[in-house]
Amino acid sequence: MSARSYDVILSVDDASGFVATNVLVGNTTATSGIIANVNLTTNELKVKLNNIQQEFSSSELVHSNTIVLSESSGGDGLLTTSNFVSNAISANSTTAIATISSITPSAFKAEKNSFSQNPIVRLYTIYYPGEWYPPNVVGNPTGQGAGKAWPNEFPIRFAEVVGDLTSDLSYNVSYGGTSYIPFPVNASKLGQGSEGSVDEITLDIFNVDSIITRLIEDPFLAGNNSLNSVTATVNGELVNGIDPRTVVGTTSNPDGLNYDAAIVSHYGRSNASFDRTQTLAVGGTWTEQKQDTRDLLGGVVEIKTTFANFLDYWPEYSSVQSVSSNVIEVYNTLPYRVGDNVRSASGTIEGTIQSIERNSFLFLSNDLDADVARFDPIYIVNPLADSESYVEDKFKIDQLEKLSDDTATFNLISWLQYFKLVTPKRKFYKNTCQWVYKGPECQYPGPGSDPIAGSSPVLTANANPIAANNQVAADASGDVCSKSLLACTLRNNQLHFGGFPGTGRTIPRG
Repeated sequence: MSARSYDVILSVDDASGFVATNVLVGNTTATSGIIANVNLTTNELKVKLNNIQQEFSSSELVHSNTIVLSESSGGDGLLTTSNFVSNAISANSTTAIATISSITPSAFKAEKNSFSQNPIVRLYTIYYPGEWYPPNVVGNPTGQGAGKAWPNEFPIRFAEVVGDLTSDLSYNVSYGGTSYIPFPVNASKLGQGSEGSVDEITLDIFNVDSIITRLIEDPFLAGNNSLNSVTATVNGELVNGIDPRTVVGTTSNPDGLNYDAAIVSHYGRSNASFDRTQTLAVGGTWTEQKQDTRDLLGGVVEIKTTFANFLDYWPEYSSVQSVSSNVIEVYNTLPYRVGDNVRSASGTIEGTIQSIERNSFLFLSNDLDADVARFDPIYIVNPLADSESYVEDKFKIDQLEKLSDDTATFNLISWLQYFKLVTPKRKFYKNTCQWVYKGPECQYPGPGSDPIAGSSPVLTANANPIAANNQVAADASGDVCSKSLLACTLRNNQLHFGGFPGTGRTIPRG
């Protein structure tokens, strides 16, 4: 089941106060969605619609809500050891209001429907079984509470490029600031069962240099330094089994945590777990924690599908032969164009190509980083980069079907099937609300002048009781909801309507 990142870009008069992951609601159309990204510079909101049959309208007032979840009780959050316990909504408040000035379809949708498409890029991220999943907004693969450290090799990231005919140039895959290794990977077509369930798919990974074999058969892949490993606060969350040398301290807490003085020095990696070699080097005791000696059963596989023109950099690039001030000699100028902004793979300074001479020399507007050296890649900064232009599928590794010198073949089953989830949880009826009248989802306080929770500007309940025929009732005893959108509107409670007006399916209301 593919999940869209966002559907529309809303240009608003003021994007301040809007926050990614919060809910966005149109005050006129009652269209709702989740904010995927906020651009304060351009005052733009990328929004994933909850119901693609609904649409926002230009000049419409929209407001954003934040939902506060209460703490779950029970379980430590590890998918392999505890049952899922649902959070409960404890608060719902408006955080921002703005007016829409224009609406633009998502770049992914426009590219998908174009007559001439750029190469398709599939990005595979494989998490080790038992890792906390999904990663939070700051990249730490934990949920709530104390999680386990994860193997240093994980998550592993591969990229499959489909439809690129330029085979003589190197290919760079960087998306949303994350690098993926171009690799021979192939996933079978996603199918759907007769009852709506997603069929299992097959993932073939080319076993170059026995890379997959080593991951599968390495008995020391996952484990812990049980003598001097620590529980560290990583991006505000507790993680067990962290190598203290990889935790960067702060001004108020320069050491980051309390740790064994024998391993005080900081080095290279950030917030990493111990591996066996490092454990033995500091006199630690290695405790093996590999989930399975045969395969990666239970590991999460994310598959993001995007297009090459949405990557951080243009996929094609060449490398440096020599550098003389602002003149870069490259091995092949074919990918470059006058006006492109370029930078070295490890640098931060960008320069604009002023001219290209003799098919070898790039004349830039300024010097690049001083340490640019021979054979360094020169990337073309992509002005169309869009880290939210993708669709995503999630799977669990169910079986290692085959392992040879050439290929590793995994059977994957859908995330929903793995946890025996049934969708949809609600039926999509056009004009029938499915909430209990005055219940927690409805939030209607009853006839009177009380404010309606979650509305902005604040709306008040209708002073009159409304009967089942949507007429004013004689008294409060006749206040019966007809479960229609009109019934909600008469009560000023249309924002909490539990139907889907954008769909075409209706049922009789009894």
